[in-house]
Amino acid sequence: MLKLTRNLARRKWPCGTLRARIAHRSMATSSGPPENPPSPPGRGLGYGNVMDQMLSSTDGRNLFRFTKSPHTCSIIGAPMTYGQPFAGTDSGPAMLRDGGLREMLSNLGWRVEDLPDLNFDPDALQLQPSSPPTVFSKLETSFKAKNAELVGRGSEKIYELVLEKFQAGSFPLILGGDHSIAIGSLAGVLSAHPDVGVLWIDAHTDINTPFISGSGNMHGMPVGLHIEGMSPAVEATSNIPGLNWMFTESGERKIPQLRADSIVYVGLRDVDPPERHLIQSLGMKAFTMHEIDRYGVGHVMEMALDHLLKDNPDRRLHLSYDIDAVDPMLAPATGTTVRGGLTYREAHYVAESVAYTGNLVSAEIVELNPTLSNDDGARETVELGLQLITSFMGKSII
Repeated sequence: MLKLTRNLARRKWPCGTLRARIAHRSMATSSGPPENPPSPPGRGLGYGNVMDQMLSSTDGRNLFRFTKSPHTCSIIGAPMTYGQPFAGTDSGPAMLRDGGLREMLSNLGWRVEDLPDLNFDPDALQLQPSSPPTVFSKLETSFKAKNAELVGRGSEKIYELVLEKFQAGSFPLILGGDHSIAIGSLAGVLSAHPDVGVLWIDAHTDINTPFISGSGNMHGMPVGLHIEGMSPAVEATSNIPGLNWMFTESGERKIPQLRADSIVYVGLRDVDPPERHLIQSLGMKAFTMHEIDRYGVGHVMEMALDHLLKDNPDRRLHLSYDIDAVDPMLAPATGTTVRGGLTYREAHYVAESVAYTGNLVSAEIVELNPTLSNDDGARETVELGLQLITSFMGKSII
C-alpha cells in the first residue's frame, strides 16, 4: 500500500518525491505502523518476515572485512547526559540491551562482548580540583561549554576503551548517551585509523565549538573539536576543561585530526549560521534533506560513499547515527527533534548501504531519550534504534 501511494504521488505531482514523503507520513499518522506478528526463532524484529542473517556481497568481498575473524562486536555503553540539558539519555544503553540487542547481534552471526556501562558519575570521573580562573573560564560568558569537565573526562574513558577494542581486533559498537560521546569515540577511531572516513547521520552538523556555540551544549561540538582546518582562535580545544588528555603537556595534539574531506553529512535540516559558514569555507561534503528529496536516498548514499572511497576503496569507515536524523513521527523520543527527517525505509537504507561497503569498522547510535515522549513513543524510538543497529551491523532482507 505504501509503495502504491508513493508511485501515485510521483505521477500526480511534479515534485513527486516530496509529495510521496508527505503522503507516507499522513498514512503513518492516521493509521500507525502495522502490528508486527510474533517473530519465530531466527526471524527479524522489523516489519515483515526478515531473516536475521549477514548481508552477502555481490563482488565477493566479506562484510566487516577489517574486523578480526571470528567477528566480535564489543558493546560499549556510554550513558552520557551532560552534553545537553535533558535528563534521560543515560538510559539509552540499558533500553537497547533490554530490547534484545545482544540476541539480535548473535543471530546475525556476531560474537558479542557486552561490556559494563562506563561510569560517568561525577565521583567516578575524578574531576580536577578547582584551579585559578583561566582565559577560558574568564570568557565563558561568551565562549561556552557547559559541563565541559564532566563531558571531557567521560570522553577520555570512551576514547581509551574504543582504542583498546580496535587493538584487540573487534568492532566497537557505542551506545549513547547524547552525541557528546563522539568526542571520545572519534578520538579512539582516529587514533586507530587516522585516515578513517566518517558518515555523520544527523539533523545537525555538530561542528560548533565553545567559541561559536549559542547554547554551550557539547553534544553539538564533537565534529568541531576534531576537525582539521579550524582557526586556532575558534578551536582552542586545549583550553577547554576536561580535554587536556587530547594534548601533550606542551599543547601539541596527541589525537590525529579529522580532515574536512573525510566526513560526509547525511540528513541535515537544522544548521546554525556559523556552522553553515564553516561547512562552506572548509569545503565539507553535506547532503541535506533537500538533496534526499531531490535525488533520492539511494543516489545520495552513492555520492556520499563515492566521496569517501573513490581514492581508496579499502578505506575504513565509522558511522555516527543520531536518532534525530529520522522524522520525529517515527522517532519522537529524542531531545532535538526537527520535522521533515528520514522516513523509515530511508533511515534503514542509509544504514544498509554503509554496511554493504564491507568497510565499516565501528559505529555509534545516540540521543535516544525515553523521558521526552510517552510510553508508546519511547518504545517505538527504541525499537527503531534496535532495527537501525541490525541494519548497519549487516541484516539482510533475503
